[in-house]
Amino acid sequence: MAVPVAQQRKLTQRSGNICAFPECGLLLTAQGTPEDPVVVLGEMAHIVAESPNGPRGDSPLTPEERNRYENLILLCNQHHQLIDSEGALAKYTVERLHAMKEAHEQRIERRLGGRSNVSSDLPPMVNDTVYSNVLPVTQMPRYIYGAPCSARRENEVRPAATSAGMMTPFILREGRLWAFQDLRDTSNPFADVVACTETERFSTKEWWTDPDRLGWYVALLNRSLNKLTGRLGLRLDHDHHRYYFEPEAAGVERSVPYRPLNASRATRSVVWQPKKRATGEARNYWLHRAVSLRFFLIGDNQWCLSVRPELRVTSDGFESIQAKYIGRQVTRKKSRLFNHDLLGEVQFWRDFLGRSTPRIFFPFGTDRQNLIVSTSLSSGQVRWPGIPAEHDMPFKNVEYVDDLFTWAEAEGLSEDDDPADEGDEDAEEMLR
Repeated sequence: MAVPVAQQRKLTQRSGNICAFPECGLLLTAQGTPEDPVVVLGEMAHIVAESPNGPRGDSPLTPEERNRYENLILLCNQHHQLIDSEGALAKYTVERLHAMKEAHEQRIERRLGGRSNVSSDLPPMVNDTVYSNVLPVTQMPRYIYGAPCSARRENEVRPAATSAGMMTPFILREGRLWAFQDLRDTSNPFADVVACTETERFSTKEWWTDPDRLGWYVALLNRSLNKLTGRLGLRLDHDHHRYYFEPEAAGVERSVPYRPLNASRATRSVVWQPKKRATGEARNYWLHRAVSLRFFLIGDNQWCLSVRPELRVTSDGFESIQAKYIGRQVTRKKSRLFNHDLLGEVQFWRDFLGRSTPRIFFPFGTDRQNLIVSTSLSSGQVRWPGIPAEHDMPFKNVEYVDDLFTWAEAEGLSEDDDPADEGDEDAEEMLR
């Protein structure tokens, strides 16, 4: 097995083109002929032999380790033969050759007196909190219900009016409608199209361990996101699987209020037409704040919601521009987002989705069946040199505090209700 070129380079550079044998000092290159101007006299000697049968070959080193820089010493031909001669093996042991190599390389470094490429003025280590773009799910629905469905396509299903604020996401799979509402109840939102008496009930955790059913479950969660974002006035970009703001009127820019990183309230542009800095002239495209939302199972029983800020580009506030024409604009915009800027984008979306409250709430009708996502960003502690001072910005609004209404909502979630007895409450018209 040949010595890798990278290992050869490291050895020759650290050895200074001089034989490492004490008191030798022979230069390992010499002037040659016009056809071969440089003659190489040095030889890479193995401290532990390349072969187990060679000099000092009895070692646990692997074949790869035997051909690494750490096991090589640069010598002239005379001293290479000397250390490997049978009569000298007892004198030139592995330990002695390692010491010889180290002493020589230190001597070369002192003699050359070069400037080190490692700064001795390292910044002090600091303890810091690092935030992610992941929100923890604090409650998942306990059960999922399925029943035979008379509809063959999902667009044929029209859930009935439900109790205040209830979301009714569903999927059709293998002739059955699956939902978080109890389909055994004849007053359930899908009673017109399902056979209530043939309803199956599964623990949601059972589905998490089945790859096929897990895919169905994630699809149902994604439908829940469609319900949430639709109520907040966002549109779905089917091609890129993201949600975005649309102008409320043609040619009119849009902004929304939110709670930023370090202030009580502010407004943020969500649909705008960029202007040229030099002239103030409007550019020929519009930018829309957008977000990609995904549920992930990250442990045996732990789910999270990933929040990835994005941008949508349109020609007039409505008509999408093909990706090949907008790549540079979006890439340039994202490349200018430093840590604090990106955190600000995530802060905007968690505030908007959670309505400036401690939770993003998906009401499916009964307390134990509701889906709840905390708006507290997942974080971790690190010890590191930190980031440059100009980018080290504060982040004060880390946690949201419950008000009377969100506190009452949270208290209601922890009641010990029997899921089998849970029923619908007052009904009102709800936008799908």
